Amino acid sequence: MKLVQYVLLGAGILLLWSFAQKHGNQKSEDFVFDVQPREVRAGQTATLHWSIKGATKVTIEEAPDSSVGRAELRKLGTFEGSQGTLPVSPTENTTYVISCVGVTTYSCASLSVRVRVK
Repeated sequence: MKLVQYVLLGAGILLLWSFAQKHGNQKSEDFVFDVQPREVRAGQTATLHWSIKGATKVTIEEAPDSSVGRAELRKLGTFEGSQGTLPVSPTENTTYVISCVGVTTYSCASLSVRVRVK
């Protein structure tokens, strides 16, 4: 089963809804979306990293906590190819969303960076 995830925004809550499609097995190393470090002080840099087998185009968006309730994502960029990195410097807790388009699949996932207050 190939895992395909869609992001639904509604009622001020970012939800991930996952379901499986019958297209063979997907290994965990086939879809990687990570951030290091996962916690920073306001304005410090964290680096998003992705590697998605078969992806031809990747879009990264963000949803800071202050946007909860407005159901909107801010586009950070669209990148060609299946892998890359993007430095981010959140000033508040922020969720990052990746959308991937490939030859036969569309995938989406999210992760969060927690911002420490002094």
